[in-house]
Amino acid sequence: MLEAAAFAAVGQAALIVGALLVWRFHSLTRAAVVGSLMAFGAGAVISAVSTDLVAVAYDEAGGGITALGIGIGGVGYFLIIALLERSGASEKPQSTLEEAVEEESDGEVAAASPTEARNLFVGMVVDGVPESVAVGLSLHLGSIGVSAALVGSIFIAGLPEAIGVAAALLAGGFTISKIIIRFGFVVLIGAISGVVGYRLLYGQSDELIALIQSIAAGALLVVVVNEMVPIAIRGIQRWAGVVAASGFVFSAAITWLSGG
Repeated sequence: MLEAAAFAAVGQAALIVGALLVWRFHSLTRAAVVGSLMAFGAGAVISAVSTDLVAVAYDEAGGGITALGIGIGGVGYFLIIALLERSGASEKPQSTLEEAVEEESDGEVAAASPTEARNLFVGMVVDGVPESVAVGLSLHLGSIGVSAALVGSIFIAGLPEAIGVAAALLAGGFTISKIIIRFGFVVLIGAISGVVGYRLLYGQSDELIALIQSIAAGALLVVVVNEMVPIAIRGIQRWAGVVAASGFVFSAAITWLSGG
């Protein structure tokens, strides 16, 4: 059980590494860099949704359950964010990048507003849970080497997204300590999810596991379109699509090489 928690936590630790890299190399907060990293991360997430979640769920339980889960995940995430925004109506989001550029002479600011930061945080939790559950399950279904390969692919694929999110948060005025605390919480949830996958979901029906995977896929699609893509386009405009395609191929290649 502790092994499952440790493996899952290592996979999610890319968040901490990404934050520290951005903190050490402050040039990563430049608009073009943030936009590029966020676009690359968006492509990687889309790849994970399609190859690691939707495709697997479809193979396990068919189109009906997969479509149902995607719908639940997408609508569910949207409603959670809508409720958070209503409860925080007094929150004043920071200016958009276009407004920030007008305020900064060098035009190098790419910031996530408080609302975007919160929504991205929820998205990271949604992203990390199914990955960590899969790590826990892999300790039953394969060798330690298989689990290590899965953890490695999760870490490498998550690093560009982590750098992009951390850069956007730093540019938006968040301190490194606050970012580390947020990301550390995601790592903790990942460790718990790994234990859940190891202890509670092993032996459960394929339909249940497929439903969980497709719910995560639906939520992540909303995260990418509503939170990641706008920041990417603000930073690098039309190049965002090309960079996202590169991120998709990168993440997919990792899945293929690890035997996924």
